[in-house]
Amino acid sequence: MTLNAHRVFTGPADADHFLAALTLEPATEQLLRAARETCREAIRSGLRTWSTILQKSMLFEAAQVNIAPASLKPKFKMQGSFAYRTLNRPAHTPPQEIDLDDGVFVPVSFLNDNGRAHPALISSGYFQAVEATLIPVCQEKGWTLVTDKPSCVRVELNDEAHIDFALYAIPDDEFGQLIETEALAKAMNAQDRALLNEQIELAEDLYRGLREDQIMLAHRKEGWKPSDPRKLEDWFRAALRTHGEQLRRVCRYLKGWRDHHWEACRLSSIALMSCVITTYDEAAAKPADDRDDLALLAVADRLPNLLQGRIVNPVVDDQYLDEGWEEEDRTRFVNEAQALRDRLHEAIVDTDSAPRALASLVSAFGDRLPDDYNLIKSEDSATLAAPAVLTSGLVKQMGGDREPQQAVKREGDRRYG
Repeated sequence: MTLNAHRVFTGPADADHFLAALTLEPATEQLLRAARETCREAIRSGLRTWSTILQKSMLFEAAQVNIAPASLKPKFKMQGSFAYRTLNRPAHTPPQEIDLDDGVFVPVSFLNDNGRAHPALISSGYFQAVEATLIPVCQEKGWTLVTDKPSCVRVELNDEAHIDFALYAIPDDEFGQLIETEALAKAMNAQDRALLNEQIELAEDLYRGLREDQIMLAHRKEGWKPSDPRKLEDWFRAALRTHGEQLRRVCRYLKGWRDHHWEACRLSSIALMSCVITTYDEAAAKPADDRDDLALLAVADRLPNLLQGRIVNPVVDDQYLDEGWEEEDRTRFVNEAQALRDRLHEAIVDTDSAPRALASLVSAFGDRLPDDYNLIKSEDSATLAAPAVLTSGLVKQMGGDREPQQAVKREGDRRYG
């Protein structure tokens, strides 16, 4: 006899389960979205009158000073866990915070330097201009402007949440052509086309139509860097199309596990997502959607070995998601991953006591799990072995040899962002 702990992790919207505890309350999410829109409007309005903030020579390359545009018209695109819908409530506040990522895209002229195109904007001036637009609203709202992050401008809303604005430049001629093409495709009149150009949010079809080699990210120390944020989005969306919504849920469970055990650490959300996707990609077949506990167990079986080795960045050539880990960091991550694996086996395979199973799960994930062992039910071992395990292909053995298989290098590793 084994146990089924699926309902501990997820269930109906009005039920008590781990996923519900990880999810932001609607009122909190609305407040965060409102704060982001306030910041967007401040940036949009401020950059339209950039000449009142900075001199031309501070914001534009010398060659472009005389033909600098009178107005910059930024567009915005939500990024990160908010866009992927993997955002969790923090386990420890402070120091953990809710992180909203937003992209600021400025259509601007590009220059050609020895065959390489780069924006006419000076990257350091771009940071200064955006920060200047945000100072008044931060003072009014009691927010804190953080100006030492290498690749973003951060607005600290309170002890529990912040917004990171990544600053991009895209070619104005190409962007203008995209807008014109979109307008014509929709048979818009001149007034409608003007409204499209004024929209704050960068339309999805326009966003997807931008050339990947001309999306440049401003960096405080390194200047302009080619960086296509769509690559990471495409990678995760492709995994969701292949494996379904359970994969997203398992990613959130693992993030919840990490946040319970570490107030801060170098084990990034993207690294955990990569481990989950690797496990699913290696599976013989899709896991049962009503057995998140077994899907999570399968990932936990692989996790120690995956964390022991290098974690390839799925969208950037020759980069790794474990960059900067000290050996001590890696040892702690692997040890905790082994403990997670053992607690899940104790809860699902090695006991027939629902109270003991719940205790093992709480040890792994913390007290945000519901305190109700009645959510755990008995499962006939034969049923577990066939439909839930062999059909899924995720767990080849239960209670036997737990050594994970070698990782398989998947297609797509050579994409970059």
